[in-house]
Amino acid sequence: MEQDERRQVVELEQRLKRGEISRRDFLRLATLLGLSLGANEFLTGCTQTTVMPYPTSYDAVSNDPAVLTAASKMEKPAGSTEPIASEPAPAVETQPIPTLTTFKRVEWLCASCGQHFRNLDELKRHAAAEHAWRLPEIKRVEQPTYSQYLVGHVERFDEKNTVFSRTGWDKSYQIKVQKATAKAPVDDWKTFEGRALVAGAIYVDGTAGSFHETYSGYFGHIRNYGGLYNWDDPVNPIQYPVPDPVGMSERIKEVARFYGANLVGICKVNPNWVYSHYYELITGDYGKLDISFPYAIVMGIEMDWKTINTSPKAEASAATALAYSRMSELSASLAKYIRALGYPAIPCGNDTAQSIPLAIDAGLGELGRNGLLLTPEYGPRQRICKVFTSLPLQVDQPIDFGTGCFCETCFACAKSCPANAIMTGDRTTEQTSISNRPGILRWPVNVANCYLFWKENGIDCSNCIASCPWALHSQRDWLEL
Repeated sequence: MEQDERRQVVELEQRLKRGEISRRDFLRLATLLGLSLGANEFLTGCTQTTVMPYPTSYDAVSNDPAVLTAASKMEKPAGSTEPIASEPAPAVETQPIPTLTTFKRVEWLCASCGQHFRNLDELKRHAAAEHAWRLPEIKRVEQPTYSQYLVGHVERFDEKNTVFSRTGWDKSYQIKVQKATAKAPVDDWKTFEGRALVAGAIYVDGTAGSFHETYSGYFGHIRNYGGLYNWDDPVNPIQYPVPDPVGMSERIKEVARFYGANLVGICKVNPNWVYSHYYELITGDYGKLDISFPYAIVMGIEMDWKTINTSPKAEASAATALAYSRMSELSASLAKYIRALGYPAIPCGNDTAQSIPLAIDAGLGELGRNGLLLTPEYGPRQRICKVFTSLPLQVDQPIDFGTGCFCETCFACAKSCPANAIMTGDRTTEQTSISNRPGILRWPVNVANCYLFWKENGIDCSNCIASCPWALHSQRDWLEL
């Protein structure tokens, strides 16, 4: 039999040399013969040729009978006990040669960091060691945890009194800001490049958040100028009926996460958290504000831990700016989705209402010593946007996961604040300036001093976020509550 195979191979070689068959046909026919060692040696010496690999599984190659037949006649690998087929060579065919593909081993991909793993158990161990976080018990409560600290009459806050708005009208504070700005470091390559990094991060919000010619991001809605934070997009005249608010709420959360939300919750709008007056720093417009929508969809966008941890450098500022760009995209997309269902909706960033108490009402987290929202997932390491709507929804309950007692004994944010704007003492109702509202027992942050440091530093600061143990990108082994 071996002599017969060698003779047929020689004949094929002669036909190839005479040009009667192509090199491709030669390889195909030689393979189908059931190659012996001698034929293999011959083919190895033939340039620009490749012997087809022996498949690990016929099922993994093809279900085509022609392919399986060809595969069954391939050379037996070393150590194999399978018999070698020895059928006579078929006639020359003109149909395309079937391609045999060796079965590939499956690997597992970690979606968080991109590493590959040989099996699922390795991936699980990696995920638990590198990406999983320990969390305390999260309890749903009837009333938000700040309720016990509302010890006085809480009036609606005037947006004109925020520290950013004060830079537009408060003459005494403007002088302080000018003096602080004069202390900012002189531009060098690092400073110049850092500002470029921030410019790229805020680009979406700065160019499309509002179409006002001097809008550069961060502020949100500006009346009569359009953009992602526009309130005037038309509502679909055909309204989709919502007989099941619970199901609609579940769907809204799915859609919000699809559009980019890391956290999402729903609450009834407490009028106390809506600004009594709006103030637009860019235009100087000022007036009474009323929001009649019953529901707020509150969303959090995670800020990158590694870059936030560089605070007070430009990289941390860029992480903040990038979150603001995502805020404008996310809130605008969700508002558009709701309008397309036939219900009015308005997207908001920092404008219109106080985001932190709304987020607490929506069950996203609690108030921390640093004056920021602390969530079980990211601590203070998120930015908040919201959409007000009349779409029928089911609200979420607030949560209690122990940050109140934790912040009473942890002073990490206060110790890391370069402006000494965060207090280390007990809660108080005293105000540091008109930028704090009265009637709430808490740790009031001196936001005026905070902003002055930003101007001296030449860029904003996130030390109180980076230093917070809840923000750590780890398993939180320190967490014992």
